[in-house]
Amino acid sequence: MKILISHELNVQNKIYNLTKYSLIFFVFCTLSMTLINSHENVGMFGLVFSVICIPLAFISLSHNLIKPDIEDGTLENMLVTFSSIKIITAKYVALCLCTIASFCLIAPFIYVIYSVETQAFILMISSALLLLLLSAALIVLIGAIQGYFRANTNFLSILIMPLIVPNIVLSGILIQAPENIQLLTIMAGVDLLIIPPALYLSSYLLENIYNI
Repeated sequence: MKILISHELNVQNKIYNLTKYSLIFFVFCTLSMTLINSHENVGMFGLVFSVICIPLAFISLSHNLIKPDIEDGTLENMLVTFSSIKIITAKYVALCLCTIASFCLIAPFIYVIYSVETQAFILMISSALLLLLLSAALIVLIGAIQGYFRANTNFLSILIMPLIVPNIVLSGILIQAPENIQLLTIMAGVDLLIIPPALYLSSYLLENIYNI
């Protein structure tokens, strides 16, 4: 697993610059909120938007996960040595590490720029991490489906990404009403309900990708 995760981290950072571009996207979203909101509302709306923008950062990432490995033969070689579930898990972990690192780098600036209370900031970070984990699993699933069917898959993000809407709504409610801290457990439950089946289905598609 360490070899696979290291390989995926190198691919995503050296070829696709995932961490850098994710950080640039989060910085853009953070700064744009200070321009379009009044000083009185920028703190609360800024925190909510910082969480909402997370799924948007993932939408275009599915094309860099499975299809390039199919086209250059890397996936076929990896399937000879590793199981499909290990390959999918490595891609998921690498995706999570890159995006979480980007968000953690921008988090201190969010705390300073928006001048938020510490409790609200901690809840924002917690809900953001849960959203990142869920978004990464769904993007891996989309990438696996795109690799399996090869064509006519552009609509998949529209069909699958709405699965993250409940957690987006719960995050917004939690940030605006920090006393409802129990919503974090509901978000964690949603993650546990969706992430394992998404990764399992992704590994199944990957295992049978050369059988069609």
